[in-house]
Amino acid sequence: MNKKIDLIIKNGRVFYKNKFQIINVMVNKGKILEISNNIKSYEAKKIIDAKNRTVIPGVVDVHFHVRAPSFPERGTVESESKAAAKGGITTLFEMPISDPCMSNAKVLLDRKKHFSNHTFINYAFIPAIGKLTDNNLNGLIKNGAIAFKIFTIAAPLNRKSEFNGLCFTDERKILKALIHAKKSQLVTIFHAEDQGLLNYFKHKENEFEKSDPAVHNATRPPITEALAISKILNLNMIAKSKIHIAHVTSELSVDLISYFQKKGQDISAETCPHYLFKTENDVIKVGPFGKINPPIRSKIDQNKLWRGLSNNTLTIVASDHASFSYAEKIKGKKNFIKAPPGAPSGELMLPLMLNAVSKKKLKMKKVIELMCINPAKRFNIFPKKGIIKKGSDADITIIDLNEKWTVNSKKLITEGKNCANLYYGDKIKGNIKTTIVNGKVVYDKNKFYKYPNMNYYVTPTNKR
Repeated sequence: MNKKIDLIIKNGRVFYKNKFQIINVMVNKGKILEISNNIKSYEAKKIIDAKNRTVIPGVVDVHFHVRAPSFPERGTVESESKAAAKGGITTLFEMPISDPCMSNAKVLLDRKKHFSNHTFINYAFIPAIGKLTDNNLNGLIKNGAIAFKIFTIAAPLNRKSEFNGLCFTDERKILKALIHAKKSQLVTIFHAEDQGLLNYFKHKENEFEKSDPAVHNATRPPITEALAISKILNLNMIAKSKIHIAHVTSELSVDLISYFQKKGQDISAETCPHYLFKTENDVIKVGPFGKINPPIRSKIDQNKLWRGLSNNTLTIVASDHASFSYAEKIKGKKNFIKAPPGAPSGELMLPLMLNAVSKKKLKMKKVIELMCINPAKRFNIFPKKGIIKKGSDADITIIDLNEKWTVNSKKLITEGKNCANLYYGDKIKGNIKTTIVNGKVVYDKNKFYKYPNMNYYVTPTNKR
């Protein structure tokens, strides 16, 4: 008698045991039950024929901004998790920025309740480190914080409540926060730009027309990022905390991270699709829609980022998905400084990387390492997530490596689809056909499926 199970993915080219092989994946009760050619022993409620398709672990995106529920005009949990699913992402890590900032257990729990009612995919929370008290730290850990976030810059004008408990701008405060974070045994993620240098370079605004996008790199040159990274990592020689540097942009920053890694520090670092595939020249073409902090840099910097990926200085590619409304972004048309920083990159991250594979920029195996395995390992959710393996969660992305398409707003789901100008017209080879989360098909053939009462909340596998 055949065993009844929920799902079989058959005939796919599956990344299994560190190589691609034509094999079947059996799924039951949200877990991968078996990976083998033995299909006749099972009777499945649903069968997906993945012939001529590539089957990989679901993408773990460790840098995502929904900002819900306070700014629905920028995107909702529903709109942005659907966009993530369409992009092959099965787990997103939500950053703390919203109103109020997620810097204590109460806000985290409120945010969790909101997410649980609206999400299509798994999610984890990265709260701000907040008040440096044991009670605050323990409350965030107890309720499942996956990591902590620190900005080394001040809160943007008129956005103080969104950044409350997140900003540590001088060396003394950064060191205190690092020592405090060490108690958690979790990774601390840094947005690294030096506030003192940002203050110094502000005078550069007067050298440009207000509408000139070049003002952004002039007022936030690579040294502002590099100096902040240098301070963080030097201070961490004392604190000895686990460090992750977010959205690395520049040649100098890659060299600094490599230096401290060789010194034995526990450091990881990510870069993002807009830095890998776009340069400052693209920002000039699209104006405020290309404004991101830290800025998109030169071709020299971009090439260094690719080398950093190849030599494992940078081990993660994350989206830094940050959707804004068209009305907010267009304010920067006349005055670039007034445009909010961010781009809706989540939905396009994996397709862009697939396109890079088609151009032999990197191998598919490397994409899986950067976007599935490494993020899951670094943030302690492996092998539950990030791998196709017996017993792992059935988070699976099925892709067509040969499908050709062109990016435009009509092809996108994110609320920020009208602000994705950086990518409009990009010709892509490779697309996501099906996304499976906890054994359930949430995206297939351009349709979405939601499952109430599922536990999508992801916490570290091992706590203190």
